[in-house]
Amino acid sequence: MQVLHVIGSPKGDASASTRVAGAFLDQYCRENPEDSVTTLDVWTADLPEYDGELAAAKLAPLIGEPLTPAQVAAWDRVLGVIETFANHSKIVISTPMWNFALPYKLKHYIDLLVQPGVTFGLNDEFEHVGLLEDRPVQLILTRSSAFADESPDDFQLRYLIHILGFMGLHDVNSLVFEGTTLPSAEREEFLDRCCEQSRLAAADF
Repeated sequence: MQVLHVIGSPKGDASASTRVAGAFLDQYCRENPEDSVTTLDVWTADLPEYDGELAAAKLAPLIGEPLTPAQVAAWDRVLGVIETFANHSKIVISTPMWNFALPYKLKHYIDLLVQPGVTFGLNDEFEHVGLLEDRPVQLILTRSSAFADESPDDFQLRYLIHILGFMGLHDVNSLVFEGTTLPSAEREEFLDRCCEQSRLAAADF
């Protein structure tokens, strides 16, 4: 098995979501030593910008227009991002909540993945269907605030489950850790508990 870990936080070792995901993956690797883990940090990865050429390349096939050489080059880079994602048999996404939703670099990455005719399409009834083969996805999410279950203010977990399902990924589990903004000593104890919970969850991934 090949596991892709998508890091959504820019804070490196100071990130709660990255630290908890590290504990999850360390335990997973101990239990599955034959598997490999690839890390994709959306803050340092060379992701193509979603500029005018790329937007035009996305729409050209839908409106029956040929791609220009510049659009072909832009589209090839997007297909490379999707291929990397699709070639992994398991996905781990770790991210904090920013302004009720996702860090913009993670949203950038998702916008590259969600492409018509590649990761989603239409069936005979003109309904959207995901084109990716389903696989296990583990979400490891942190947020400063606490939200009630299915809160309309939660655009982090709800969005990720929706957009993954839109591409055909429905085997999604989540670990959500709330109240991460704490004084240093309390935060360390809290994160230790979060890491232990994530290690236990790794056995089912």
